[in-house]
Amino acid sequence: MSYSGSLEEFILKLKGEVFFLSPREKMFLKLLSEMGVPEEAVREGVERCYTAVDPRRRAKRPLFLCFREIMESYEIHMRRELQRKGIDWRRRFWEKVKLAGSFAGSEVREPSSEEEAQRILREIEARMVRSFWRRMDPSRRKRILQKFRDFRGNREIYRELIGAEVKRIHNLPDLSLYVD
Repeated sequence: MSYSGSLEEFILKLKGEVFFLSPREKMFLKLLSEMGVPEEAVREGVERCYTAVDPRRRAKRPLFLCFREIMESYEIHMRRELQRKGIDWRRRFWEKVKLAGSFAGSEVREPSSEEEAQRILREIEARMVRSFWRRMDPSRRKRILQKFRDFRGNREIYRELIGAEVKRIHNLPDLSLYVD
């Protein structure tokens, strides 16, 4: 998946006073694309992020600081798709737990809500990623850390990008209710 040039134009228009995206911002968009985040969700998240910032400060705000809003938009987008298709979140939850195998643990409790189910799946996914990270060759871990060094200043994004890379390398499933 690759985003259209109109997305870049849209971002530049929101930022104002900027004529191009930095290499780090382009890399960030490429990573979002590799993670499978639809362009529509990126647009919505970026728009919410930049409209919440004083217009005089938007030009200096790096795109990757919109990560949380983009991921929230992605989840909303995926939730809508799930509801549109009429998929039962409880059934999907147990399918994902089964997919996680031993990483889920032996005593996964029945979630009382869709939000709790999503939180449980994210916790299982985090355990799975940590386990694979620990088992990776130190030189490979170092290469991954080096690849995302530009994002070290924002711990949440840095951790998320490294986790996505570990999942990609080991072909680990996405345990979100909203992602097939």
